[in-house]
Amino acid sequence: MHALTFTLIAALFIPFAQAGEKAATDTHVITDANPVWLLERPYPEGPMLAARTFGGSAYGDHHMKANLVISCHPQNPNAGLSLEIIPQLLGWDADPFEGKDASANGPLSITTGTRAAVEHMVSGVWNYGGMFQMGLVFELSISVPREELAYWATDASRGQTLTLSLAPATEGGKPLTASFLLPANNNGLKKAIQPCLGPAGAATR
Repeated sequence: MHALTFTLIAALFIPFAQAGEKAATDTHVITDANPVWLLERPYPEGPMLAARTFGGSAYGDHHMKANLVISCHPQNPNAGLSLEIIPQLLGWDADPFEGKDASANGPLSITTGTRAAVEHMVSGVWNYGGMFQMGLVFELSISVPREELAYWATDASRGQTLTLSLAPATEGGKPLTASFLLPANNNGLKKAIQPCLGPAGAATR
C-alpha cells in the first residue's frame, strides 16, 4: 500500500518542464513560488489543447498537492476547468460526486484575486490525468464562462491566486478547497484557450 501511495503522489506531482527559475546548468527549476503552465494535447490525433499547473488542496486538517487543468476544443465554445486530486490522501469521500447519477454536484465557488466569486455545478470522474500521470486521480470539472476565461488570459491575472471551494455533499460537512498561484507567464494558457475566446482573442492584454 505504501508503494502504491508513493507512486500515485510521485506520478501526479512530477515538476513540469517549463521555466520557474534557471539553475546554473540552464535547467529550468519549478517551485511553489514559480508555477508554470504545461501545454498538453490530451488526444494525440485531436485538436484540443489543455494547460496544466499545480497548487494545493485541503480538506479539514489534510493537505495535498493538486492539479488545475484548463482545456478548450475548437468545436466547443465553452472551455473546461478541472481540479485533479487524490481523495484518499485527503480523507475526502468522492463517491457522492462521481458519475452521471451523482447525489452531489457542488456548487464549486471560484475566486480569482479580489474579483467576486462565481459558482458552478460540477461533475466528477476518475481519470488518468496528464501526460506524466501513472495512477488514477479524481477530476472535478466545470464549464468556464467566456468572461472569466478571458480574464485569466490577461496580464492582470498573472500572479494572482485562484481559489476553489467545493460545498460538502452533506449539510454540516467540511468544504474541499484548493488554491493555485496563476503563473507569471500565461502564454501556454492563452494558446490552449484561444479557440474559446473567439477570433480576436479579446481581452487578452
